Amino acid sequence: MGRGGMGAEPASFAHRTTNVAAAPSGLSKDRPRLARSRQRTALNAFARTRIRYAPRMTDPAASASTAFDLYYLQNGKRFFWRNPNHGVTLIDAGHESAILWHNEGKAIRRLWTDIASINMTAGTTGKEIVNNCRINFRNGRFLVVTDGGASGEVDHDRTPIYRDFVRALHRRLALAPPGTIRFLAGVSQTRHTVMLVTGVIAGLLFIATPLVLTLFLRDWRALGPLAAGTMFVWPFFKVIGANRPRDYDPHHPPGELMD
Repeated sequence: MGRGGMGAEPASFAHRTTNVAAAPSGLSKDRPRLARSRQRTALNAFARTRIRYAPRMTDPAASASTAFDLYYLQNGKRFFWRNPNHGVTLIDAGHESAILWHNEGKAIRRLWTDIASINMTAGTTGKEIVNNCRINFRNGRFLVVTDGGASGEVDHDRTPIYRDFVRALHRRLALAPPGTIRFLAGVSQTRHTVMLVTGVIAGLLFIATPLVLTLFLRDWRALGPLAAGTMFVWPFFKVIGANRPRDYDPHHPPGELMD
């Protein structure tokens, strides 16, 4: 029996039972037994058909979650006195696997299939480097998870947690069909060019000028500004190098953006 007959069979079964019930009285004593036998036969055939085409029962995928106490930004908010948002969870639940966070007390959950791209970058306030993992969703919104603390400055106690989060996220997303999620490191080419120009100018002002004063004019007082300038500019040069725009393999996320 084909699948097309499944919907018609209950009506056919009802038709048979109605005809049997409407049989005229006065028939032989064997007629009721024959009717009951036909009813049982039709019922058994219908039951076998229903069982044959019933969908297989499958157990729901086991759900497990891993929480990471990391701070995050949502949808472009950059400036704050104190970031109140922290706590990101990766949920493993088969086709319902997702990332979860909270916005003003409301839980927000996005499936892996909602993710369009990952962009790993580094930033600095002039002191130390802060690593960022931006998760771009297909609806245009995004989430930026960072190893910074509530103030936005790097929190060295959270850097190992951030590294674990990035690796755990990439292990899951690497299972996606090729081409469905793009993995990017660094900033855009235009922004990187601007960073390079700014870095060169800063190097000339804060390093080259004191160095010339020290070496050629024997002005040893320039050693102090030279040391201070080097300490000030060095983090920027590290960020410029780490933010070189490129694609990367999700099986090997860039280590220089997780240190």
